Amino acid sequence: MGKSHKQGIPFASEGQFLGFVPSSDGKLKYLRWQTGSELFTGKIPKPIRSQLYRTLQPGDPIQIWGEREVDLRKGQEKWVLYRVEPSPTQSPAQPAPTLQAGSSATDPGPKPKGTVLVCQKSDCCRRGAGDVIQALKAHLATYPDSIRVQGVGCMKACKQGPNVVFMPDKARYSGVSSQGIPALLERHFPSPSESSAKPTASTQSAQAVAP
Repeated sequence: MGKSHKQGIPFASEGQFLGFVPSSDGKLKYLRWQTGSELFTGKIPKPIRSQLYRTLQPGDPIQIWGEREVDLRKGQEKWVLYRVEPSPTQSPAQPAPTLQAGSSATDPGPKPKGTVLVCQKSDCCRRGAGDVIQALKAHLATYPDSIRVQGVGCMKACKQGPNVVFMPDKARYSGVSSQGIPALLERHFPSPSESSAKPTASTQSAQAVAP
């Protein structure tokens, strides 16, 4: 028999967690992370999925071990993950500043004022969902209130991505860019000075875009 055209290469990587990605059946079976300027997506072992869903938030530094499967005949590759752990560079008692936007499951901090849901489906990611998450966390890091940023599965508007929902207003936006994040944040989570100066206008603006 000839040699197999598939080759498995063990790997270990460190990077930044971007979110969970659903498979064709809608279940969040994949994990997306960034190392340097490169983006990767790997399949999560079923036994550790529920734990990762509870503990990881977009922006968390992580360590990953797995196997890179290369199909030499088709020129394709896929990443199969064996183990995923928080990076030791981040102490659980001292979350990274970017996580002010959304505390981890073990963080005893204040209850979030709101949540921003960002679709992590592959189409939205290709259209810039990762940049949107980074912009959200960068701006929310300066906010006095805790606001969570959470990656979610498909929002059923793939061709109009990136798709974002602001809670508790239930306001949904498509085609969101990182440049448009400051205006959307000010609309749904206005600064105290802006809110007291124009309470009616900000409230009407939020209601106008709610589905």
